[in-house]
Amino acid sequence: MCGVVRPSGRVEGDDALVGRINLAQEHRGPDAADRWGGKRVTLGQTRLAIVDLSDAGRQPFVSPDGQVSVVFNGEIYNHEELRRRFRLHTTARCDGAILPELWTRLGTAMFRELRGMFAIAVYDDREHALTLARDPFGIKPLYWTVTADGAIAFASECRPLIGLVPRPAVDRAALTHYLMFGSMSRTASPFSGIRAVPANGWVRWDDRLGRTEGPVHRGVLTDLPETSPDELRAEFLRSVSLHLLSDVPVALLLSSGLDSGALAWACRELGQSLICVTVDQGTEMGEGSNAAVIARRFGHRHEIVTSSPDEADVRHYLAAMQRPSIDGLNVFVVNRAIASLGLKVALSGTGGDEVLAGYPWFRQLRRLGLLRVTDRLGLARPLERAVRLRHRKVAQLVGPTGPRDAAGFGEVARRLLLDPDVRALAPWYEPRPGRASTGDRTCQALLRFDIEHYLGGMLLADTDTFSMASSVEVRVPFVDVPFARRALAVDPARGVGKRRFADWLGDEELIRSTRRPKWGFGLPMDRWMREGPLAPWVRAAGAPDAPVRELLRPAAVDTLLAGWREGQLRWERAWIVVALDGWLRTLDPQVVRLDDATGHALTTV
Repeated sequence: MCGVVRPSGRVEGDDALVGRINLAQEHRGPDAADRWGGKRVTLGQTRLAIVDLSDAGRQPFVSPDGQVSVVFNGEIYNHEELRRRFRLHTTARCDGAILPELWTRLGTAMFRELRGMFAIAVYDDREHALTLARDPFGIKPLYWTVTADGAIAFASECRPLIGLVPRPAVDRAALTHYLMFGSMSRTASPFSGIRAVPANGWVRWDDRLGRTEGPVHRGVLTDLPETSPDELRAEFLRSVSLHLLSDVPVALLLSSGLDSGALAWACRELGQSLICVTVDQGTEMGEGSNAAVIARRFGHRHEIVTSSPDEADVRHYLAAMQRPSIDGLNVFVVNRAIASLGLKVALSGTGGDEVLAGYPWFRQLRRLGLLRVTDRLGLARPLERAVRLRHRKVAQLVGPTGPRDAAGFGEVARRLLLDPDVRALAPWYEPRPGRASTGDRTCQALLRFDIEHYLGGMLLADTDTFSMASSVEVRVPFVDVPFARRALAVDPARGVGKRRFADWLGDEELIRSTRRPKWGFGLPMDRWMREGPLAPWVRAAGAPDAPVRELLRPAAVDTLLAGWREGQLRWERAWIVVALDGWLRTLDPQVVRLDDATGHALTTV
């Protein structure tokens, strides 16, 4: 989806401009491409036809009087319920067809009624107003910019907007976040002059008030309902049932873990048989055999993907990358396989760890109280020194200046490069002063941190980018507002936990899956960086003319790469600079520079 709005009225080139953005985003919707123009607005959309395959599902959707026009990307899973509840008159079956009439009745309050994943643009000619909105978790992206002549342009991807920015450059603050965490924040654009619509937010422009903003939902992850295990189980089945709504076949991205296994179980409970697809590269991280057991148990067909990407595939992966990320190659590989099977919709277990407290540090959080004891006994400094040489992150966690609440714990646990490493790479970097502790050590607080910073900033962003690169829509039933709210409410102190969730679903194979090592769709990244399809990109990042050296200190880049080659650093820390360099090589050289703003950390602990 994309569009251009001009307060002074459309100009002759707007239709062609929207056509070019449509073409740049064709992979997001190869089934149809449409444009529509009003007095001040030109809208475009490329269609991936999934619900209502007829022409009635083509966009933009326009009200009968022509006053309200809408384009949107994603799925509105409760559209049938909304038709009944609000007695909407549209006869088209497509989920998005309800939006013009619903907007006419509710305005921005419409967004909180929608259960699904969405990026929506509404132009209301009655008020000369453009409104852009994203779903509560930011599953679907949406970017905007103001052009040199005052037009507002927006698109699902940020790359097509670069040419509309007068002096595009890499945003320092966004790059700083990437160096710290391996991804940019969910609210960030990688380029100065281009902004992301906030997750769970809307942005509106009109003649009367100018630009205003507001939330889609207030308190999505607070003021939670009391929930029993039976209610959580029922809500999970309800979420999966809604995510299965489709007029084309739906696949399942199946690993050997609980999250995707629970989806396979739920589909069986709902009477649905799917094609399950597993990535297995034949390494110690291979999950094909265990995933096959799960698929057979629940009556699903199973396909194992064993092919490795070649250098051309890696170039495609980097060219598709909207924002630099150390993750996503596994998503790219498995969704390419989904597309090769003739499928364009798949369920994924992404988000299960975040809403169910599945990561090991959720258990470690309960030990934070020990740090207070070490402080009082004078043991914190010796303990910090004892572990510093072996693991600097552990040293920061246990040291006397380490985190004393859940959000601080989550930040350090998620950091790939600590402040000294970032400062060595980025000459502009200045950490902010340490924030005050909230004292909240509950698992619920850590879950909220992880949902915003890791799930939103990396997993969901990469899932959308690299599935859409193969024209596949990935749906994430765990990342559903009613289910997530119930999951966080069950046990605020500890979280649900994978074993308890499996117990509540009541299947022995799912319980066994919680005892296996967690790999997800793991790839042999270290080996591929040394001698496989990623090795040329490692060598390129080490070259004197590498673009990454235009932004970061060359000596610090060399130190990271050498530390990894010598086995002193994990692959992720070297891949931070290699992936960034590969991404920069796909940009116009004039964009490979830093903006004038100051980069800084979000917080220090």
